[in-house]
Amino acid sequence: MAGYLVKVRKKMNIITQRRVRNVLTGNYGSVFKGRSIDFDDLREYVYGDDIKDIDWKASARSRSIMIRRYVAVRKHNILLVADNGNTMATLAPSGESKQEIATFCAGVMSYIAIHHGDYIGIVYGNKAENKRFALKEDAAYAENFLGKYAKSMQLEGAPSDLNSLLSYVSKTYRERCFLMLITDADGISRVEPDLLRRLHARNEIMVIVVEDSPLTNQLLVSSDTVEIEGKLRLSQYLRKNKRLSKAEKAYRDAQRVGVRKSLRRMGIVCCFVDSVDHAIPRIVTMLEEQKHVRK
Repeated sequence: MAGYLVKVRKKMNIITQRRVRNVLTGNYGSVFKGRSIDFDDLREYVYGDDIKDIDWKASARSRSIMIRRYVAVRKHNILLVADNGNTMATLAPSGESKQEIATFCAGVMSYIAIHHGDYIGIVYGNKAENKRFALKEDAAYAENFLGKYAKSMQLEGAPSDLNSLLSYVSKTYRERCFLMLITDADGISRVEPDLLRRLHARNEIMVIVVEDSPLTNQLLVSSDTVEIEGKLRLSQYLRKNKRLSKAEKAYRDAQRVGVRKSLRRMGIVCCFVDSVDHAIPRIVTMLEEQKHVRK
C-alpha cells in the first residue's frame, strides 16, 4: 500500500476553492511571500516593509536597503467526519467489510495530509455518542485514531445519525476545515440539505460513500443473509432470483445518481468505493474533480 501511495501522492493534493483568510491557511508551498524558515529571495526595501527583514550584509554590498523574502508555509486543517453506525460494519459488494474499506479510505486521506504537512483529525459518531480527536500533524497520532475508529464499528453498535454528527462538527469547530465525510449511501441520503449547506458555506467538503453489498450478491450466494436494520433474512433461493437482482441493481443505480446530483448542486464532489482495491484510484479521481468544481 505504502509504495503505491508514494507514487500517486503528488497527484492527490487537496485543492481548496476559497481564498485564504490568514497566513496559516491555504495550500501547501505557496507562491505568496511571508514569514517562514524557507528563504526565497531579496528585493529592495519599500515603504511599509518590516525592518526586521532587512538583510544588512546584502544592503552593504549593493549600497541599497535589501529585504529578505520567505516562502509562506500554509497548512490545511483536514477533518475526517466518519460515520460509525452499525451499518458500517456490514459487507461491501467485494465481500469485504465496509469497516475495513472506510478505515482504509480514512488512512489514505491521513497519509496525504501528513506527507504534505497538514493537520489531520477525526470526528466519528452514531446515535449513541460522538468521539473527537483534535487536529495534529503526527503520523503516530493518526495511526492511533484510525485504529480506534476501526474498532468502533460494530454490528451490535448504535445506528447511524449523520445529522447529529454534522451538527456536532458545526458547533465544535470554529476554524475553517477541509471536511472529508465518510459514510454509506443511506447515511448521506438522510442528511438534511440545509445542514450540509451551512457547513459548506464555511468549509470545503468532499464525500466518500462506501457502497453496500447487494442482497443478491453472487459472492455470498452460498449462505443466507440478514438485512441489519430490519432483521430481514433473505434465503439462498430468493437471492438467486434474476428479477430481484435486476430490480435491486436499478434501485442502487438510481440512488447513486441521486446522491451525486444533490451533492453536485451544492458544489460538493463525491466518490463511491466498493472495495479496498478501488479506493485509491477513486479518491484520486475525486481529488482531481475538486480542482474544477464550481460553487
